[in-house]
Amino acid sequence: MPIYRYVCEECGYETTVMHGINESPEVICEECGAKMKRTIGRVGIIFKGSGFYITDSRKSEKKKETASASSEKKD
Repeated sequence: MPIYRYVCEECGYETTVMHGINESPEVICEECGAKMKRTIGRVGIIFKGSGFYITDSRKSEKKKETASASSEKKD
């Protein structure tokens, strides 16, 4: 069963409730007694592999030195 995040429309109190996907329970705030609304939960994202960082698109200093040294030899 998935866990859903609910936020109170009146006071902003947050809680999580576990229920089935097809269920739509009426969740009541424990703090003020108002109706709570289901919201999108916070999700952590991790980017793995090359191409996600600014340093991945730059040439390294070693490659620049090698490229300039080979061009000087041709002249």
